Amino acid sequence: MTATASTGRRLWLGYAASLGAAMCYGSVAVVGRKIVSDFAPPIVATSFSMMFGTAIVLALFGRHVHVDMKAAPGRAWLFVGLAGLAAAWGVSNWYLALSEAPVVLVAPVVGTSPLVSILMTHLFLQRLEKVTWRTVGGALLVVAGVVLVTLGNR
Repeated sequence: MTATASTGRRLWLGYAASLGAAMCYGSVAVVGRKIVSDFAPPIVATSFSMMFGTAIVLALFGRHVHVDMKAAPGRAWLFVGLAGLAAAWGVSNWYLALSEAPVVLVAPVVGTSPLVSILMTHLFLQRLEKVTWRTVGGALLVVAGVVLVTLGNR
């Protein structure tokens, strides 16, 4: 396999994984709303979803953890910790939002997270990735869509 074919294959795998993530996050909005409406407060929903998520990830990828832990430089653990902190706060706020507002409002607002990613990419990953005007324009369309959905549900 050539380097170009390998890069193309990895890109398609990235698209497929992104679509899978979108489907999972879209589903968790509906399930999460049911959980916080009928079964548990947001902090309990957060705790159990994070616990089950950790168990599933360990079951799937746990055999590689010890190798990765040895290979990762110390500085990497700072970034892993920050990512975990952001994920925990994100899930907590997600369930809190679902307990207070309808899914049809919460999901689009949460869907603006790429705006944060684009801004942070521009600020911190300039050597790895380039943020183009086309990307910014697409992000602005996302914001316009969220505004329309939010105003349409008032």
